[in-house]
Amino acid sequence: MSESAGSDLSLVLPHLGAGGAQKVAVLAAEHFQQAGYRVELITLLPDQEVLHVLPLGVDHIDLGGSLHQAMAKQCRWRRFLHRWSARVCLSLAGPSFFGSSTPRVGSDWIQRWMLWCCRGIVGPRADVLTGHWRQHPPRRVLSFLSKTNLAACLALWSEEAHLVVSERNDLRRDVLPAEWRALRPLLFQRADVVTANAQGTLDSLRAITSLQQLMLLPNPLPRVAAGPSKVGQNSGFLTIARAVQQKGLDRLIEAFAVLLDGSESMDSWSLTLVGDGPERVGLEALAERCGVRHRIRFLGHCHDVRAELAAAAVFVLPSRKEGMPNALLEAMAAGLAVIVNDASPGPLEFVTHGQNGLVVPHDDAAALARAMLRLQTDPQLRIRLGLAAQDRLKSQDWPVLEPIWKAALAME
Repeated sequence: MSESAGSDLSLVLPHLGAGGAQKVAVLAAEHFQQAGYRVELITLLPDQEVLHVLPLGVDHIDLGGSLHQAMAKQCRWRRFLHRWSARVCLSLAGPSFFGSSTPRVGSDWIQRWMLWCCRGIVGPRADVLTGHWRQHPPRRVLSFLSKTNLAACLALWSEEAHLVVSERNDLRRDVLPAEWRALRPLLFQRADVVTANAQGTLDSLRAITSLQQLMLLPNPLPRVAAGPSKVGQNSGFLTIARAVQQKGLDRLIEAFAVLLDGSESMDSWSLTLVGDGPERVGLEALAERCGVRHRIRFLGHCHDVRAELAAAAVFVLPSRKEGMPNALLEAMAAGLAVIVNDASPGPLEFVTHGQNGLVVPHDDAAALARAMLRLQTDPQLRIRLGLAAQDRLKSQDWPVLEPIWKAALAME
């Protein structure tokens, strides 16, 4: 790509570390680059480890250094006062004012004041994006994850690119600071399409915004080699998740301890945890306290999980909150029997209890242990559920999803 040329598709993420959104972005970058589009992938946060391999021909634009410099150059007191004043304005105006139908383009003082508040909260993230895109104007932008979505909306507020934002979690359980949440109805007016990867997330968007341009944009899946199911002969439980409180790995470890304590048929079965994060040390300590550390493999982050999927018998997703987790979809596509809970609607859009997986009450280690024991002792049930899961996941193949993605990205 030349210095002045822009991309056909610019994908924006906070980082290229662990995460389902990151995997989806890399898959999309590879797919559209192979289809002949010029693709760039932009990351924003400084000092973040890159855990994904980008396909040849896709430019990685790391703006983390620019963001760090922008924040260092900015007067700390001026930045603090701007942010503090914006928070006060937001609290006084109230969410209903910022959610009103304000025109996107104009010079009236109300809109300028709103954008001044937005810049006080979103700040340099939008500035570095604006600087890059003005030098290399993109035709289309797809941004992922809440804060990055708001930064992309502000950066392109007066620009012409087709903007699609992707939310990945149920916003009714939003953990963003209140001032960021207050800005979402206003800034999302800049988006040409607002998407979600699960129906539950889409419903949550309808609940908090008056936007009309909402669309379901399903996660694509990497190609999984088809073959005879081995889950009847395999042994072992598997989960692939970041080691954070949201993923409920503590409940999984507790359930595994209950299972080992109450079953005599577990000699050849272990639990494999793929993923890293701030809670890993605490989870290992919990496994020690529960007396099961020697039966749990903590593998950390794995770029390629196909070998783990091929070796496992049961995939367990104990999350306390989810959108549409890629790890679950990959496990189902690989033919594993899966266990999920009822904490979030996303996984339940794909897993029907007793048909292509098992569903248990959330945050209930005893119920989870019973479901794990049921699958551990019944290989024919594992095979039946795994084959049904594979059949359900045919809807996530690129040939099926490509028209939906192209429609969202205005590629037709």
